[in-house]
Amino acid sequence: MSIREATHSWQVAVRIARRSAKRSKARTLLIVLMLALPVYAGSVIALSYAATYTSADAEAGWRMGRADYEITGEGAGTVLATLPDGSRTVPVTYGRTAVRAGDTYSLRDYAAADVDAPLTRGMFVIRDGRAPRGPGEVAVSATLATALGIRVGDRLTVGLPLKERTVVGVIDAARELSIPLVITPADQRLSGDIPHMLVQLPPGGAGWTPPDPSEHMSCQPAGGGGRTCVSSFSTLYRGDVRPSATELATRTAAFVLVVGFAGTQVALLAGAAFAIGARRQRRELAMMSAIGAGRSQVARMVLANGLVLGAFAGISGVALGALTYWLNRDVVERIANHPLTPGAVPVPWLAAIALFAVAVGLLAALGPARAASRPLLRAALAGREAAPRASNLRWVIGGMLLAAAGAAIAVHAAGPTGSIVTVTAGTMMILLGVTAFAPVLVAAAGRLARRFPPAVRLAARHAARHRLRTAASAAAVCTAVAGSMALMLYNAAESTQSMALQPNARTGQVLLPAQLAAHLTPERLREVERTLPTRGSVPLTVLADRAHMAPEPTPAYGKTGVPALPSQTVAVGGAALIRAVTGTEAPPAALVALHDGGAVVFYPSLTTDGMLTIGAGTRLPAVLVPAPDYYTDLPGAVVSEQTVHRLGLQSSPGGVVIDTTRAPTPAEIAAANSRVLAAQLEADPSVTDPALAALGVKPVLDGRDYSAMFLVLAVVSGIVTLAAGAVAVGLATSEMRDDLSTLAAVGADPRMRRRIAAAQAGLLVGVGTLLGMVGGIAPAAGMVAFRRDLEWHVPWLPLTITVLVTPVVAVVATALLTRPRLVLVRRTG
Repeated sequence: MSIREATHSWQVAVRIARRSAKRSKARTLLIVLMLALPVYAGSVIALSYAATYTSADAEAGWRMGRADYEITGEGAGTVLATLPDGSRTVPVTYGRTAVRAGDTYSLRDYAAADVDAPLTRGMFVIRDGRAPRGPGEVAVSATLATALGIRVGDRLTVGLPLKERTVVGVIDAARELSIPLVITPADQRLSGDIPHMLVQLPPGGAGWTPPDPSEHMSCQPAGGGGRTCVSSFSTLYRGDVRPSATELATRTAAFVLVVGFAGTQVALLAGAAFAIGARRQRRELAMMSAIGAGRSQVARMVLANGLVLGAFAGISGVALGALTYWLNRDVVERIANHPLTPGAVPVPWLAAIALFAVAVGLLAALGPARAASRPLLRAALAGREAAPRASNLRWVIGGMLLAAAGAAIAVHAAGPTGSIVTVTAGTMMILLGVTAFAPVLVAAAGRLARRFPPAVRLAARHAARHRLRTAASAAAVCTAVAGSMALMLYNAAESTQSMALQPNARTGQVLLPAQLAAHLTPERLREVERTLPTRGSVPLTVLADRAHMAPEPTPAYGKTGVPALPSQTVAVGGAALIRAVTGTEAPPAALVALHDGGAVVFYPSLTTDGMLTIGAGTRLPAVLVPAPDYYTDLPGAVVSEQTVHRLGLQSSPGGVVIDTTRAPTPAEIAAANSRVLAAQLEADPSVTDPALAALGVKPVLDGRDYSAMFLVLAVVSGIVTLAAGAVAVGLATSEMRDDLSTLAAVGADPRMRRRIAAAQAGLLVGVGTLLGMVGGIAPAAGMVAFRRDLEWHVPWLPLTITVLVTPVVAVVATALLTRPRLVLVRRTG
């Protein structure tokens, strides 16, 4: 065929496809929505990502502006003296300061910086007003302005000591827009924090390197005859704050993972829809064959449907995505938590995303086109369809080989020289191998149909009769579930470094440090207790000497499963203190031991042969009352007041433990801290370094990448999952139109339609969810294996909802939304 004839043939096919799309508006709209959904989501993500993460250097600018180095420490002058001529410097101070708005006190982050300086450009975003320039002016971040209910021109009391100042601007920190922040001029520090010096080298000064910090160490004697040495300054290079290669690779892998899963499931769903359309057109296509159309021409008519609908979906999806982004830039900025760069439009990305819809449309129509090009002419004209004869063994072997190859690639790439993108590609192959089992499971359901009730039997046999199209829908649900599960399992993986951190107290307890408690009168303490769900409070008195560890203690393991160190603090108290540490009433044996001059210990590694050793050699018989976990800020042992007096042990106040009936809310903690800050700031003299109440929780290790874009990808994956399930059920029920017509002709109960539709939904979503569980573990395992610091942590509740609730919801929703009336359909042939 010549190029001219091929072009003319495609023009005819496209014209027929356009007319067919207009005739079948519902099916056309369904396919366009499926193809446009990932294009729409990808456009929003691409525009958001391009405007947020314009470059690695721009990300470094959120922290360092245009500086090349950040010098910190009392010895910063040593470094500044070596700078080449023409270098520019500007000080920026970070710290915490007191803020009073009305009668409410709080401790907030602050930055003392020259916001208008060229060197700090990129570090701050002015939302309203201007930068502060004098000693009586401050600016606040948008988050703090909203929390305190203040605007430009209002008066705000800030600083240590407190001083009333005028709010002249609303300015956010680019490194994290949500920080509640107070900003003052660079020369108006609100605390005793040492400033950071931002340094920009002159042109040609790139060869300069800062002095070695190890050559400027100050050392002090430490216990055991050793020394503790600390450098007088530290340096931070601009390249150190740029996103690491691992972080960039993780972002890329997450994007490839979600887009790949979305594209796969859309291709499968659209393929099922095109197959249904081709089936309904089989008489028309057979007539074309009867009057002389060749196989390639018939196939081209089906492919033209994918081309036309894919092009329309690509254009409309990109347009709607861009419109959504521009109308919701403020929302995107809040989610990203970083400023957006105006005018950053990734035209090549958007063009590629639009072409992605065309490619998926053609790929989805390829299988139905091949099937339509070789029909049995008499069967097609009569409206009959031959049952598939594909071998299950071929699907099983092919799926196992593909999954094994993907596993081998992922395992190899997860090694020391591996790439997370390669790991993701391997896990995608595993997913495709798993989806190959969908036709086998659908066929197995058809063979077991005789054991089921009539509605389930009809649904299962119809699915098995059209198992390739049914399996495509089930495989689409599988990819959707697998994508959501992969993100869920990866986000739930816990850092091994974080696991090693110990909780400071029992969850929900509130600790008032000793320096804070010293400023609380009994009346002030009762005010604090009234703001919290207080069960009782226990003032702590601690000994100057600490408890000794056993010479060779058996490694102690807390709830984290890693070795834990017990608190060696010895407190003075009784039953109330034992209850505060353990959460249960003190056993009689413990009270008897305290009364007889012994001790109660909460950790076995503090005792040797049943004895507790305190300080230089005070030994007491000890009774073990195990604590639920290894707490850092609660005492590890308790002795009675009589024992302290009898042995002449030195003691001092150790703060207050407030036991609660439940975990306090953030508002309750804020109210309690307002009162403790008022007590410290209103003291005479006022405290220059106020302390806050500490909530009993396990500390969170900073550094785990939970970037906003990753969360956006997770949300998009969830949306696509829901859409895929709904479309799959709709396609499955529409496929049974002829069978439902037959049931209506023989007098079936109208509710039979609902029961059959519900059974079809249960089969589709059930098979897809089962395969998705297996397929979702592989991507998560690959990403966890790439991150050496992560360990598995299974989120049982979300997994239970995904595995059990989703199929039930699909069945119930299908039963409720399906019209019970059985429709008679005119047959031909």
